[in-house]
Amino acid sequence: MSARIDRRAVVSRHDPRLTWADDAILSVGNGRFAVGVDRTGTQTFAGPGSDEERLNTLAEWGWHTMPGEPPAPWESLLRSYSSPRGPVPYLDLPGGTESPSPGAAWFRENPHKVSLMRFALVDRDGGARPSAAEITGATQHLDLWSGTIRSSFRYRGRACTVITSADPERDAIALRVEAPGLDLALSFPYGSTGWERAASWEEPDAHSTRCEGGRIRRRLDDLAYDVLVHGATAEQTDAHEVRLRASGTGDAAGTGHGASAPLRIGESAPRDGVLDVVLELVPREVPALPLPGRAEGAEGAVSAESGAGIRARSARFWAEHWESTGVLDLGQATDPRAHELERRAVLSRYIQRVHAAGTLPPAETGLLANSWRGKFHLEMHWWHAAHFALWGDAASLRRSLDFYVSALPSARETARRQGCRGARWPKQIGPDLHDSPSDIGPFLLWQQPHPIHLAELLRRADPAAALDPTLVEVVEQSALCLVDLLRPDGERLGLGAPLIGAQERHVEDRSRLQDPAFELAYVAWALRVADRWRSRRDARDAGELTTIARRIYSPLRADGVLSTFRADPAMERSDHPSHLLAYGMVPPTGTIPAAAASAALDDALAEWDWDSTWGWDYPALAMTAARLRRPETAVDALLMPTVKNRCDGAGHFPQRPGLPAYLPANGGTLIALALMAAGEDDGPVSPGLPRTWGARHEGILPLPGPLTEL
Repeated sequence: MSARIDRRAVVSRHDPRLTWADDAILSVGNGRFAVGVDRTGTQTFAGPGSDEERLNTLAEWGWHTMPGEPPAPWESLLRSYSSPRGPVPYLDLPGGTESPSPGAAWFRENPHKVSLMRFALVDRDGGARPSAAEITGATQHLDLWSGTIRSSFRYRGRACTVITSADPERDAIALRVEAPGLDLALSFPYGSTGWERAASWEEPDAHSTRCEGGRIRRRLDDLAYDVLVHGATAEQTDAHEVRLRASGTGDAAGTGHGASAPLRIGESAPRDGVLDVVLELVPREVPALPLPGRAEGAEGAVSAESGAGIRARSARFWAEHWESTGVLDLGQATDPRAHELERRAVLSRYIQRVHAAGTLPPAETGLLANSWRGKFHLEMHWWHAAHFALWGDAASLRRSLDFYVSALPSARETARRQGCRGARWPKQIGPDLHDSPSDIGPFLLWQQPHPIHLAELLRRADPAAALDPTLVEVVEQSALCLVDLLRPDGERLGLGAPLIGAQERHVEDRSRLQDPAFELAYVAWALRVADRWRSRRDARDAGELTTIARRIYSPLRADGVLSTFRADPAMERSDHPSHLLAYGMVPPTGTIPAAAASAALDDALAEWDWDSTWGWDYPALAMTAARLRRPETAVDALLMPTVKNRCDGAGHFPQRPGLPAYLPANGGTLIALALMAAGEDDGPVSPGLPRTWGARHEGILPLPGPLTEL
């Protein structure tokens, strides 16, 4: 029996250690709340023209809507399309993305996620923020085992240290600032309707900030919250700025337990002038959100928490997290590709737990920055969340599945409006559950099987999930809608129209497109899985969904080639090579021979326009290669050197200006590596990793393999 993996060694050898020259942004958080920091451990260098889009304080409850009524009702954006069920209304985008109608623009922009505060170093005498030239020798270390960032630098020649941690359960951060000549200032923005912005500093009269001792009261129209300050004296110095100063010596919190708490990662003993402050954000009035167990109300006493207490709790949480979940050890390999894959795995696990483990599906940039105004994309939820079940953190997947339970009434209404039973899941939405107007999103189909797939992965990790009546209902309602979306064609069944495939090309043809290959395979597989859920509860109609799935067209073209569509239009070799998902993300269903999948993979690798792809496309390639038992291809695909597959020093995958992170790439990397290392049901071990690497893993589950018939 081989020795157990030294998990701490695997994790800690990938601790990010950054300098001023690195462009990566580190963050701390708990899945529902997170902050990004610059090299000072604060958000000092945030603002227009700097790192504003990456330095935020975001919580999943922090949504804002501009005041006033929308220019037109949401229902006015519905447009009738012909379908196999007759004329049905789909949400559309009058005017297109370049010039949307005022009503469409309003619903695309609202609600939007807002950055709840900025915390910055300021000169103790003049109150100005340091300039970049005044900060020298900056180094930063994220201790992954404790979830704590230590930032060291010199300000005007004087040594400074800032230690930044987040509470593992509450929306709170601890900042220990040893910085001679510097104080900490909090500033508060208004909401922004900008695509990537989470803050607007240009509208000071549109919101209010009021400091009442250790409580800062905030209101932005329909959003109100408090910031509780502990361990510092707070003084309001401007309409939306509050200065924090150390309130005493030694145990600055004055609670009696801060001084006795253990020091973490190089803390020195408390001394005069050290600011050890806790900032806790508590919602007071928030828009109605589908957040089970969401805490409200901030009228109680200021928390008696100490910074040392939060650091200790953070250290306990992260140590337990790393010890109790999955690990992939590639340390025996001499191939530098192995080290890089292990680094991406470790950092992706940290990022996903910080940014994507809440009760709402995350934005594609998580809680680091806004993208699509902070709204979440349900067709990306599988990429965000499937890995949790595979890497031993089923509880995080279960939390996000509660969203579907809360959204079920709205999804049922959409299905009814489109002539279907069950629940029709939207694509891009916010917490108001309104689909965002788009000429693409409402016509996508591949988010519809995701709840079935995610519930099945959860069941495999935790068999009791199959007995949860709320998940049973989500699976059943998702499947019923899929059945009614099928297109009868004699004895066979297809898909569409109207629809747009996962490749998101041929947008202008959405009223006539049909039979995208990936969606055909995914729907057929998902219906079989849903049928097994029926069988486990001894449903009278068990077997019916499998019978329907057998009638669905094979994804292959008439000449046996796996292409984007079963027939027309011809394949465009750009954007997502989504047809490969039919034999990778989707387990082999018997309708696609391995030879056809292998030929399609080789064609894509040779001919695709990779600059037009996105971060999850590389894990998609790797999954197909792993299913085909082609480990070298899988490794090379996952590490393909393209602009959107670069993993920076913090573990993020920047995609383009304004999109500095892309969590589907992190989640996809973890899903692909689970398949490459643990394989699939009844398949070989490590089908996607070279045998010479001596790969070891613990706590990683295999992915679903080919289904046998009921």
